[in-house]
Amino acid sequence: MPRRTRRHISPLIAVAVSAAGVVLLPAGSAVAHIRVIGDVIPGKPATLQFRVPSELADATTVRIAVAVPPELAVTAVPALDGWTEKTVAGPPGKGTQVVWTAESGHAIEPAASQTFTVKVGPVPDQYSLGFDTEQTYSNGTTAAWNQKQTGTEEPEFPKPVLVINPDASPPPAAAGKSPNPTEQQTAPAPSVTAKPTATAVASGSAQDADSSIGLWAIGAAGLAVVATLTVWFQRRGRHTEPRS
Repeated sequence: MPRRTRRHISPLIAVAVSAAGVVLLPAGSAVAHIRVIGDVIPGKPATLQFRVPSELADATTVRIAVAVPPELAVTAVPALDGWTEKTVAGPPGKGTQVVWTAESGHAIEPAASQTFTVKVGPVPDQYSLGFDTEQTYSNGTTAAWNQKQTGTEEPEFPKPVLVINPDASPPPAAAGKSPNPTEQQTAPAPSVTAKPTATAVASGSAQDADSSIGLWAIGAAGLAVVATLTVWFQRRGRHTEPRS
């Protein structure tokens, strides 16, 4: 098939698949991580969408569990064809967990993606919110998407983060600072190079002085010998000169 023809057909395939609620992902795609997106305004309700890819090549995704932080109240979970939904309220201060389980024949196939929707109450006015997410595959493998980004590189299993107000102060982890003071306290102390004691310094100075005196004495003796030999040769030369 000519290259130009493929370019026109690929978008049509993507549109057709998206209409069914599933998106095919290229193998090894850099965006193949769970993401949360939504048009949010601080102080207003919002609709959040969790885009979940199925990254294993030999297994399908059969279960998704999203931990909604306590700052948000879950108001509704729209029905998703082929999936059963269960909302579990956590203990005080722990938020709510929303769990989706695939029915037979509706699991997320390898290299495909599914979007799960949650409606929440007023969004707080802060920099961002994180959503710990657990993904379960048909072979029993579980992926915990809960790693915080503490530097410029994204971790292997990053926690889905919803940025609410970019103008607000980011949390220390997002700013690249270590939020755990214990790590700083347990850090190994820097190595210290021992300084020589006063006795060692004095001893070294005395040795240097003795060496200098010895070298001076040898040099003076050598000069004396050279001067003596010079005078002796001069006198001997005078006595042996022929007389006219």
